Amino acid sequence: MTMAEVRALAGAIVPAGKDQAGWAGDVSAALAANGFRASRSNVCSVMAVIGQESTFTANPEVAGLGRIAEQQIQAKLAALPVLPGAAAMGVQVFLATKPTPEKSYLAMIRAARTERDLDLVYRNLTFFLFREYASTRLLNAAAVAHRIDAENPIATLGSMQVSAAYAIAEVEKAANRRLGLGAIWKLRDELYTRKGGVAYGARMLLGYRADYPSRLFVFADYNAGRYASRNAAFQHMVAALSGADLALDGDLMLYDAGKPRPEASATETALRGLKLVDDDTLRADFLTEKAFGFRDTETYRRVAAAFTRKTGGPPPYAMLPQISLKSPKIRHHMTTELFARAVMTRYTRCMAAK
Repeated sequence: MTMAEVRALAGAIVPAGKDQAGWAGDVSAALAANGFRASRSNVCSVMAVIGQESTFTANPEVAGLGRIAEQQIQAKLAALPVLPGAAAMGVQVFLATKPTPEKSYLAMIRAARTERDLDLVYRNLTFFLFREYASTRLLNAAAVAHRIDAENPIATLGSMQVSAAYAIAEVEKAANRRLGLGAIWKLRDELYTRKGGVAYGARMLLGYRADYPSRLFVFADYNAGRYASRNAAFQHMVAALSGADLALDGDLMLYDAGKPRPEASATETALRGLKLVDDDTLRADFLTEKAFGFRDTETYRRVAAAFTRKTGGPPPYAMLPQISLKSPKIRHHMTTELFARAVMTRYTRCMAAK
């Protein structure tokens, strides 16, 4: 699509008063920066996600965000590595009296209207904790920085609700080094801008090979994680073969802070019982579940073949993950399937727009 065509499409899709030309420019720039074609499908995919996630708002407000997040923040503070000094007075008392009783962190949290408001309170609070009870020099140690950011109540942010962990991993891969907290906070600030949020969001949405029969499954992956739709279909096959009641959530392994845990998941346990491959091969293949190549592993091939033998039908390549979504930012019942279908509705409308 030409820039003029993208602007015309934005005029039909972006709500009036939301700087249609600006969004068109940033979507086009994001596709170009990431090396993606400015096809109608790609433009509509990005616009559909923006519309669903933020109704074309770079830093969306969330009604009652501060009060909703208050309890969550208390729990997250307890997980920080420098709380012994603050814990002596209790997390609630700490929040209500620091940095001053007149302008406390609790008051700031309750007054937060946008994601960035809450994010900045958390940053201020963690800096205060390290200054008072440890050392601010620790904040640029990568291990400490990642631990602190993992407890930030705002895990997805900006107009496309980009995963902060994803954006950090992308920057670290490009720089070939781990980021300190200052660099992580700078990246978060970029994600709250329209340009930055769309650039990283487009990469997260389109920057991988999936070979799905429909964009519906790409939208589901955007919510549940890359290849979640393919892996949910794999779980369906394992359940059909083993009789196990498996959650079709797209995670074949158990994870802790993004790292695979050594114990077997329900899916792995069910598959071990089928004896289609040995346990070492199974574990090695499962370690590739977040990559395109998992479909070429011995485990995947044998499960697909066994499913065809048992059912007489072709193995399904993709299914919508069945995940119930819970977050302080979600006010109504939402699942990955509902999200994907809502985005697909926007995408279809965009593709048909004149």
